[in-house]
Amino acid sequence: MNARSMFFVFMLFFGLAFSLHVLAPVDKEIKDGDTVYLGSIGPGQTIEVLVDQEVKTGGRFGQGGVFDYAVVEKAPPGWIGIPSKLHDKPLRVALTADPEAKEGEYIAKIKVIDENNVDGLGETTFFVKVNITYDVADVSIEPVYVKTGPGQPAKFSITINNKGATGDAFIIQAQGPKRWEFKRSVFVPAKSEKTIVYEIVGNEEEVYKTQLSVQSSASPLIHYEKNITVDIQSNILHDMKATNNGVLTFPIFESLVYSFFGLISNLFG
Repeated sequence: MNARSMFFVFMLFFGLAFSLHVLAPVDKEIKDGDTVYLGSIGPGQTIEVLVDQEVKTGGRFGQGGVFDYAVVEKAPPGWIGIPSKLHDKPLRVALTADPEAKEGEYIAKIKVIDENNVDGLGETTFFVKVNITYDVADVSIEPVYVKTGPGQPAKFSITINNKGATGDAFIIQAQGPKRWEFKRSVFVPAKSEKTIVYEIVGNEEEVYKTQLSVQSSASPLIHYEKNITVDIQSNILHDMKATNNGVLTFPIFESLVYSFFGLISNLFG
């Protein structure tokens, strides 16, 4: 082999000798053909893969270069691949799972491209592995039974712990009497939790039962529900507590008396 041939072999070797840096949802250096495990998500959820567009080695002169964009070259049936924008910093490609995907592992193929091979990087492909699970979040509702008096709020704390590798919007809903209907959407980032409060106030004695549900906006397969009960009963302590909400229709003397009752009731928790 002459010197010219050896030079081209040398340059070819260094042109291929580089690694990509996956930044999120995991932080990992990879080479062409490698497989990266991204974590667990639920059906219908979208997970983004961030790749550093710059490499420090390889390329036309062995000093690295810049990739221009990334695409999902092959996705599982029913999944949607979303390419990065041209010259994204970093390259941001996304995968949306089939809303009816069954639990299990799925693999997609991603390609990063040096457009027109300007920097001599060509194209590099790698694979991403995603686990689909319906148990992507933990939901707790506390308490499930509240005994209170007329005019007194019954409060329920709803906590959503998102265990998955991607954020999601969850729809919290309660149905029943119109005055107590409730619907709210809350976004919970990956590996984090949020708590909101659902409050019921009744002015008459009754036992009210309803079902609180929490559902992912990505798929109805991610669904949680729990029954709650509000027992509204009138008694002296509850009536005294109700005065804390304000007295609007009583004369001045009665207002002072009810304010006193409200103060006393606070001593009982």
